[in-house]
Amino acid sequence: MSQISSSCRWRGQQIGSLPRVYTPMMWGKDHWVGLVINLTCRQVEILDCNIPLNESDNEVNKHMAYLLRALPHVLAAFSPPSDSSHPEEDQAFSWVRPDNIYFNERSGDCGPCAVKFLEMHAAGYSYEDMGQIDDKKVDIFRQKYEMDTYEEFIGNAKVQNDG
Repeated sequence: MSQISSSCRWRGQQIGSLPRVYTPMMWGKDHWVGLVINLTCRQVEILDCNIPLNESDNEVNKHMAYLLRALPHVLAAFSPPSDSSHPEEDQAFSWVRPDNIYFNERSGDCGPCAVKFLEMHAAGYSYEDMGQIDDKKVDIFRQKYEMDTYEEFIGNAKVQNDG
């Protein structure tokens, strides 16, 4: 990968100084996964709490194809010119999906699980650590996310109830 232009910044940082980008992604109409986009090794780690929903590589490829094709072009748009005229051929991204992380069979938990996996990965936890999550822990962090969201978008519950 060529050097990223120093004029390209993401919330105060140069894109070239960001080795990874963390983002949730909706697959279909009702399933969230976490994506860890490694810009250095050009690989996307898919953190999926319910692999059986999209078990085959073909199913995953259907969800990931557009992103994997677009990423080299997005990076090339923010990079200085290179000798390559076809970034999609020379700098393709691939994906991996670990299967030893927490498996959630309940409906409605994939969003909070995707966010928790991203938090854990960013903090340096391993896939094995992500495999130690259980339904009780999901209930706890789901409730915490609900309260954090309420406070962020509605306001402090104590202040709202005092009026």
